[in-house]
Amino acid sequence: MSDFEAIKQLDQFSEVCDWLAFKGWSEAEGGNLSLRIDKEDVPESLRSSESAATQLPLEVTAIADMYLLITGSGTRSRDISHTPEADLGLYKIAADGKSYQWIAGNDKPTSEMPSHCAIQNEFMVSRPDFRAVVHTHPVKLISLTHIPEFHDPKVLSDTILGLQSEARIQLPEGIGHLPFQVPGSLELGILSAEEIKYRNVILWHMHGALSVGTSLSHAFDQLEVVEKAADIFWTLKKAGYAVDGMRQQDLDQSMDYFGRTDRYKNAFSDKIERDKK
Repeated sequence: MSDFEAIKQLDQFSEVCDWLAFKGWSEAEGGNLSLRIDKEDVPESLRSSESAATQLPLEVTAIADMYLLITGSGTRSRDISHTPEADLGLYKIAADGKSYQWIAGNDKPTSEMPSHCAIQNEFMVSRPDFRAVVHTHPVKLISLTHIPEFHDPKVLSDTILGLQSEARIQLPEGIGHLPFQVPGSLELGILSAEEIKYRNVILWHMHGALSVGTSLSHAFDQLEVVEKAADIFWTLKKAGYAVDGMRQQDLDQSMDYFGRTDRYKNAFSDKIERDKK
């Protein structure tokens, strides 16, 4: 076993990537994942490298000197569990937060590396217990972004998460929606980093979904919750039934029972404040 394969977090990637492939959410080279790992979890032989630094298009000083495991460009989820050293790369962010250095494994990170760095940086600023990013392409979630009224994240959240009694309990802050941005662009990363301050799941317009969490499994769990609710939406639509969702009194009762009332009631106060500016 190589030192790279001794990194215990590789098991998280293997499990989640197998599920992404099984569900058909990561066709061909679609999707990418990253995980911030602690220095103590990096074998000593992999804590530094003499490889050249690659400049980032933004400064990420909050994750300076930290390590990221990230999927490589052109890699497939269905292959990652079998060939982790070929498909995952270990990188270290520079001390000034302006560049990164390849350490081991795949040396060509996903084109959305800047987005992952921006999001990981925001984690350290506002949600330090979060360290995982999963971007993938679930059909039923992408389909939701084709519906104009769902471009309003409050309407999207109230409609979709109101179709299954536990969905809004799991995600009381709702889910986000970002207008179209070029895949892999810095703009997409910056907008996503802003949005994940408040919500754990975001739909990228006609592109895919982004989920964040304390682990890759946590991020994947939340995608499953939203995708299940979306499946109910499309099933009702196909059958010709109205999509009315839970009664407000039942939803309020659930929020109160699980101590999520404030998080639910204030779900989009951040958006209201941002729209005023």
